[in-house]
Amino acid sequence: MTKLFQMRFLLAIMGALVLALSLLFSNAPNPMPLTQTSTPDLEKIARTVVNFLSEAKFEEPCGLFNKEMAAAMPPEKLQEVWNDIIGKFGEFEEIAKTKLTEEAGYRMVYVTCKFAKTSLDLKVVFDKEAKIAGLWFFPAQSEATYKSPEYANPESFVEVEYVVGTGEWQLPATLLVPKGKGPFPAVVLVHGSGPHDRDETIGPNKPFKDLSWGLASRGIAVLCYEKRTKQYASKSANMMENFTVDDETVNDALAAVDLLRKVEEIRSDRIFILGHSLGGMLAPRIASQDEQLSGLILLAANTRSLPDMIIEQTEYLVSLDGEINAVEAEYLEEIKKQVKRIKKLDINEGEIVFGAARVYWADLMAYDPVKTARDLAIPMLIIQGGRDYQVTMKDFEGWKEGLAGKDRVDFKFYPDLNHLFNSGTGKSTPTEYEKAGNVAQIVIEDIAKWIKNQ
Repeated sequence: MTKLFQMRFLLAIMGALVLALSLLFSNAPNPMPLTQTSTPDLEKIARTVVNFLSEAKFEEPCGLFNKEMAAAMPPEKLQEVWNDIIGKFGEFEEIAKTKLTEEAGYRMVYVTCKFAKTSLDLKVVFDKEAKIAGLWFFPAQSEATYKSPEYANPESFVEVEYVVGTGEWQLPATLLVPKGKGPFPAVVLVHGSGPHDRDETIGPNKPFKDLSWGLASRGIAVLCYEKRTKQYASKSANMMENFTVDDETVNDALAAVDLLRKVEEIRSDRIFILGHSLGGMLAPRIASQDEQLSGLILLAANTRSLPDMIIEQTEYLVSLDGEINAVEAEYLEEIKKQVKRIKKLDINEGEIVFGAARVYWADLMAYDPVKTARDLAIPMLIIQGGRDYQVTMKDFEGWKEGLAGKDRVDFKFYPDLNHLFNSGTGKSTPTEYEKAGNVAQIVIEDIAKWIKNQ
């Protein structure tokens, strides 16, 4: 398991924290397309895996793995992963459905598994011999589909394809340029944690598409790009022992800014960074390495350490049903033990804790986003939703307290918005991200107004 990289279920659905719950099980190479004329019943095989897991038979699924997968996921590791799932999301109840699909020429089966607290999709990837080459858990695919926001006017801008970065880490990107007379102010969108696409797609939601279309409709150019850990997942995983947030996020954001400065339609003296969640936390670090940036926009950016927030999020989620049972309590205690290890940097060489190696955690634990922001001489807009349980009012107040008295810092708070800045009522839950929504129009309007006033 030394090659695991994105064990981040919460990140996949929340874009918030590095947390070992996305469960990329395999460090196997990319699966090969199935070329057999007679294809085995792959859906049946995938269902069999889930049934074995639900019956605590962890030896049997390993017999269905290919050589690389079997080495990466022995029975004891598979049991550990399954117990984590049960501890977090409740007891397994049933298989709701399966779906055989082909992606980029590869065969895979999605098994929708219903647990007590939510539904997850198990993605089972098969090699050319119909052996299992990879297993991933994701939020269950919603029947809901994305709808572009009414406040966006696609006729008011054009989309141009670019490439962010050079050399081995080139990233596909889209630049939205308003129609009319330029040059225009521009924003670079910086993702939250997890292997995001350029729209920061989470279920049927695409918050970065909402932001880019909304701002471009209001005369502001926007650059969005595939995150490195999505575009180069295997390559990133293979270098994880030396992987830091600079590799994950900062370097590519700086490259995106450099690209914009070369585009004729963009005002090189009016380029802003907009970071969401982890991207917001790292925005001051990005700006500290580029003194020509015009300002920062921080959406749901945490001020507290990620390990502390891992505990808080876990406590919130396991208590959503009003009680913490014995399995959940045991799971929570294990989370706390791992957090202690991170804080002490008690992580062995080659060991992965919550989806990252020692160097990643050492780098993050030494970074103070508020102090870094306070040392900057550029304007900042800090935005928080009141129903956000990933990044909470504790963090928003942390920004306020840490930046008190500093010129050109503005704060915006929206009581009914969640971590994706979609509106809602009551306590926010993971299932909320399975429903289609859009970034609230008031957020778009306030960001656009703030940029134009700088």
